Amino acid sequence: MTMQPNTPADKRRKPSHRTRLVATSLGVSALLAVGGVAWASGLNHTAGNAQEAQPDSTAGASAQPGTPSPDPASPNAAQTGSGTPDPGASSATLDPAATGARSAAKPSGLPEVNPAPVDRKGKSDQELAAIAQPTAAPVELTAKKAVKGGVSATITDMTAVQGVATGIGEVAGPAVRFKVSVVNTTAAPLGLDRALVDVSYGKDDAPASQLSGPDPVAFPASVAPGATGVGVFIFAVPLDARDTVKIHFNLEAETPIATFAGRAPAGNKP
Repeated sequence: MTMQPNTPADKRRKPSHRTRLVATSLGVSALLAVGGVAWASGLNHTAGNAQEAQPDSTAGASAQPGTPSPDPASPNAAQTGSGTPDPGASSATLDPAATGARSAAKPSGLPEVNPAPVDRKGKSDQELAAIAQPTAAPVELTAKKAVKGGVSATITDMTAVQGVATGIGEVAGPAVRFKVSVVNTTAAPLGLDRALVDVSYGKDDAPASQLSGPDPVAFPASVAPGATGVGVFIFAVPLDARDTVKIHFNLEAETPIATFAGRAPAGNKP
């Protein structure tokens, strides 16, 4: 059979090999583009679902039974849903003015009021002997101290002296000499025959020894209404222990002991 040569019309009807390759490449590229768009859309849809599901899970966790909801007025209201304090909110709650007010409201130092006196009613001598006598809070050496109603005491004329020892057990040496004045503003005589004065010094409140001189003055047995009773006392206090000296005035067993505290003079200089 004799093959007829291709005519120009046949060439137009039959696509060339090159044309087929170009068409195939375009089709593959289109398929890849469509697949990439579909894949990207699927990722965006998945991420959107995850973001929408996250608040639901958080809300579900905060709504579990038995978990109290935060009170806006409570200090814990500044915490986040996970229980972690919010730094911004916590710093806002620390009001310096409020903190200063609370600090100023706190009591400082020892109370100024005297403790209650010993109740002697219905108690035997043995019971009273077992009760420790209360001691009032100390005041400055130069302050006036209310001992009880209508009775006050002051310390004056404190000087450094060379103590004189004439009594049994006394040792002469550096000492302090001072005056105790007791004012009676009551309407009745005040007995001082049972009043006692003693001294302690240093951080450990070591007791000081009373000396016989120079020039002591004993309390009067009684002080009339409106009058003042005076006594002068000498106690041995080491020169290196006078930064902290306490003078105790014990009017009577049922009354709190009055205490005066401060720095005593060293040598001949106050």
